[in-house]
Amino acid sequence: MKTERGSATVELVLLTPVLMTLALFVVIAGRTGESQIQVHHAADQAARAASMVSPAAMQQVAENVAFEDLANNGVACIKTKITVSFDDSQTSHSVTVSVECVINSAGLDLLGLSERRVKANSTEVIDRWRVN
Repeated sequence: MKTERGSATVELVLLTPVLMTLALFVVIAGRTGESQIQVHHAADQAARAASMVSPAAMQQVAENVAFEDLANNGVACIKTKITVSFDDSQTSHSVTVSVECVINSAGLDLLGLSERRVKANSTEVIDRWRVN
């Protein structure tokens, strides 16, 4: 009769890399979800703030609010890009803010992932009676 001494150790040694890879994928999925929520919230706040100022100040106000919102929420992304577009059509006036960032992948080098980006857009109608 053969003994099975040490088989649990061998199985653990073989499964450890698989379990570590799975754990790293869970971490990157969490960072992606967190980044998407943060970016969407920053875009909403920036669009709201930009809709309350004159068109000349929209870009600066939107950038300030978006960066401040991302900083306050413990940003999980790096290389943030913010763009503001003003729609001056005759029927309605609106401002659209787009926030894009690269997800922070520090500590996840073992996965060999390429740069991952998240992007969110938010549009607000400009209330002509509130704009300075």
